[in-house]
Amino acid sequence: MKPIILILGALLYPSCALAQEGSKDAIVIPEANSSMLVKMNTSISTTTSKVGDPITGEIIDPRQLRGAVVEGTVDRADHAILSFSFHTVRTGGKTYSIQSKLVSITSSKGNEGRDDLDQRVRIEGAGIIAFGTKTALNEGAEVRVSAWKK
Repeated sequence: MKPIILILGALLYPSCALAQEGSKDAIVIPEANSSMLVKMNTSISTTTSKVGDPITGEIIDPRQLRGAVVEGTVDRADHAILSFSFHTVRTGGKTYSIQSKLVSITSSKGNEGRDDLDQRVRIEGAGIIAFGTKTALNEGAEVRVSAWKK
């Protein structure tokens, strides 16, 4: 029985050491496209937002960046088209430059593929195009973006 326990311990020890290597102090912003789920801290809409308006959000996923703040700007707010991008990630007292592209949205009410006016939307280019005359995302909406180091 003791040899089995020793063998199991020897097999598990290296994996424990590897798990410690990826500590929270080692923040990695990917060089290539990486998916990030962001909860919006800013409400934006085609009726109230202007190009250049600041936006912020909190990263939910990936886990190693959970709680980090992303900052960006509104790139277009025109009729039924709303686009925005994130430019920085702030975590652990450091700021990292990124580029991002919108992939999908979930309204603050939890409706996937719909804005906060409860309209169907499609993602085209870097923006949201609503099947209506205006569109909006409220604080609490979740957006998935593809992001990479600038």
